[in-house]
Amino acid sequence: MVIQKEKRYINLKDCLWRPIPEGVTSLPLRFVEEKGRGLTLRHPLWRVPPSLPCSHATVTSITAPRLAPRLTSSRGRTFRLGFHHSWIRQRADLDQRVTKRHNPLLRMWAERFGLSLLLLILVAVFSIIPVVRDSELRVTDTFFRLAPPPARRSVVVLVLIDDESLRQYGRWPWSRELLGRLIGNIADSGSGAIGLDVLLSEPQSPEADAALQSALRTSGRTILVGKIGAFPDGPHWVEPLPAFAQEAIAVGHAHAVLDDDGICRRFPPLELTIDGPRWAFALEVARRSDQQRAAAFLEGYGIPRADDASSVSSAKPVLARIPFRRDEFDTISASTVLQGTGLKGRLAGRPVLVGFGGTEISDRLNTPLATELPAPGVEVHAQILDGILAGRLLKEVPTGSGAVLLAFTCLVVVVVFRRWRGWTSVALLLVLAMAAYAIAFLTFLWASRIVPAGAMLFAVMAGPLLVYAADFALVERSVTRQLLGLRSWLTKQGKDAATRGRGELSWKLGLLHQLETELGSLYELHKTLLESTQDLVVIFDEKGNLLLSNQAFAAALAPTSPGLTLEQLRARWVSEDDAPLISANAGQEGEVHLNGKLYSVRLVPLPPTRLSPGGGTVLTFTSLQTRVERDRARAEALAFITHELRTPLASIQGFADLMIRCPGSPDCEGAPETILWESKRLLALINSYLDVLRLDAGAKPVKSDVLELHDIVRQVFDILRPLAAAANMRLALESDTAIVMVGDATLISGAVLNLVSNAIKYGRPGTQIEVRCFTSGDDEVVISVRNQGNPIASGDIPHLFDPYYRAREVETAKPGWGLGLAFVKRIAEKHGGSVQVKSEESSTTFEIHLPAKTGVDAPSEAMR
Repeated sequence: MVIQKEKRYINLKDCLWRPIPEGVTSLPLRFVEEKGRGLTLRHPLWRVPPSLPCSHATVTSITAPRLAPRLTSSRGRTFRLGFHHSWIRQRADLDQRVTKRHNPLLRMWAERFGLSLLLLILVAVFSIIPVVRDSELRVTDTFFRLAPPPARRSVVVLVLIDDESLRQYGRWPWSRELLGRLIGNIADSGSGAIGLDVLLSEPQSPEADAALQSALRTSGRTILVGKIGAFPDGPHWVEPLPAFAQEAIAVGHAHAVLDDDGICRRFPPLELTIDGPRWAFALEVARRSDQQRAAAFLEGYGIPRADDASSVSSAKPVLARIPFRRDEFDTISASTVLQGTGLKGRLAGRPVLVGFGGTEISDRLNTPLATELPAPGVEVHAQILDGILAGRLLKEVPTGSGAVLLAFTCLVVVVVFRRWRGWTSVALLLVLAMAAYAIAFLTFLWASRIVPAGAMLFAVMAGPLLVYAADFALVERSVTRQLLGLRSWLTKQGKDAATRGRGELSWKLGLLHQLETELGSLYELHKTLLESTQDLVVIFDEKGNLLLSNQAFAAALAPTSPGLTLEQLRARWVSEDDAPLISANAGQEGEVHLNGKLYSVRLVPLPPTRLSPGGGTVLTFTSLQTRVERDRARAEALAFITHELRTPLASIQGFADLMIRCPGSPDCEGAPETILWESKRLLALINSYLDVLRLDAGAKPVKSDVLELHDIVRQVFDILRPLAAAANMRLALESDTAIVMVGDATLISGAVLNLVSNAIKYGRPGTQIEVRCFTSGDDEVVISVRNQGNPIASGDIPHLFDPYYRAREVETAKPGWGLGLAFVKRIAEKHGGSVQVKSEESSTTFEIHLPAKTGVDAPSEAMR
């Protein structure tokens, strides 16, 4: 539950855990303000920790204006609040309103729109950079190279003063008479308007100028050209001679506009001069060829069609796009025209542009179509003229439409790269780039509009970087916030945390290093604790899916069940009838059979964690198989002991009864010896059993005798040699020097006797039993007993020295009590030593390790 005193919010979602009792109309809640921790809840009816900071429970906040009058403070320390059932019934409506205000979907799309807007601003800013702007123009230039040529061939004809004409008629400048004859032959062929792209600003001889003047007057449809030239005192108009200008029908300007990369893509339809506005050279030819098409072109750019200077009040330059076509124009050499043969069929009714085509004298310009050599200037005029006459009006999309299209591209890029990552995002990057280019190209092809294709491609390339940068900023912010919380926690734990100084990275790295050390130590500790136990430990999440298990559980169950769930595990075990699962200590306990083994199982709920926010279940299986085997072995041993006790008692009782009833019978002759032998066997059996119990209880004292091990082994051999001979086995003592030590001779002799008798019992007939006595480098005395026979199973070795335990392979084949090896182990431990066993493929060796130069008091005390 969360209360913010300033905004008066309350959240009941996670705190109310049971219905309000009948008859209760309000509940008093107490909130204690602790220093540095905010408001914490204190009430028994709410399931919350005794001290829960508000920030840890915030999920949603519900505005409760009706509660404001009930919220009072007592000197800023204690807050009391009462609420009614009527307000609780309205909680669902309030939750719904809050959910709408804090809808994750709306928050996600708001984030995407914000990133899209940021990407749009980023693209707009970078588009100002010359390199980016030039690259965008180059992208548009590819449209002209890929666009198919128009279906109708151009009506414009080029008459070029090329290298062939210069070789035949001499170097330039030609005589005005020759130039007049060229114009006359074109006019005589019935051509349309004639555009002469030759500057006639310098006079020649009066006769030559008069001849050209006469040709211009006779043709009546020639347009001359003027241009702005560069001079030492600044740019000036270079005009044709007044005599020529009077005879021409118009004079147009040949001014070309070059972009920053030196490529001609646009031209000014109208330029201002001292004498008034002047149309472009190609536009003047178009006006004389097709008035309607020329008017439509001017109307498309919003340019007035009036010719007088009064119509222009201010210089507002308009630059029109040149609609380049990929195919070539019909071209005729000036030498062919001067010959005057076969021109009527080629020039009749078609506009003709005369200009330079030679490599040395032509003024050449770079165009989007130029690949190797720049195009002649007259060809650029032909492109402009053809576009006007064909009605191909190429314009850029309006700024608003371009901005909307670019914004949509930015949004698509952000959405795509917010959803997909990795190689999929790389493929989508290529698809988006091709889609943006295709949209721009189709718009150019079908609508004769130029969209910002370069900006769209730049958005596609910059979008992933922006998205990744935003993610990195969020991650860095979250990491910084968590590191600050971690530093505060480490400080509260009394550990020196990295201080925040000038270098943001240095203190973070230092804190992460410290965290790595802490987590590493905790991980190793938890791993050691989890793996050191022999119990089977497994953890499931709230849905019953496997989260974690130790190696013991994995070795026992996981190989057969890779996708094990809690329900599957419950289905596999069988509850023990005598100990079913019962609730105990917030969990369940009982005994179950699993995979043929008996386990003690405990189920404990797992509290919510980051690994499993919804909680889960922790199961611990403790194997009871050892207890079952020990109980079974003890029962068998007690049954065997009972049988062994009854046998000598029955013999003693029978012979005693015989001696009483028939004292003179011949059968009573061996009765006393039999009674004595059976009583000794009975006493030995009882003494062995009691010795184990006494050693376990610490009641039997250990003597400090000086003994020689070789003598003890020989005494054992003397006792067991008949038993070994009956089994066709040999007893061998391997020792070079005599070994003297301090210990209890009776106990040590009994331990050696037990090991050798076991070697005879479980050894292979016809083999040799080897007993060795030697000292090791650790100041120990070792008594080793080795026999040849079947190996002991590895699963039985850890339990061999447990009382009443007998290996499965021999428990039915050989009689025994399961006490001998337990007796040997107790004797070794009482002397401060230990017992070891090594079982190989064809032999088994038991070793007793005893201190070589110490008494038994200290070890005995240590073993207590």
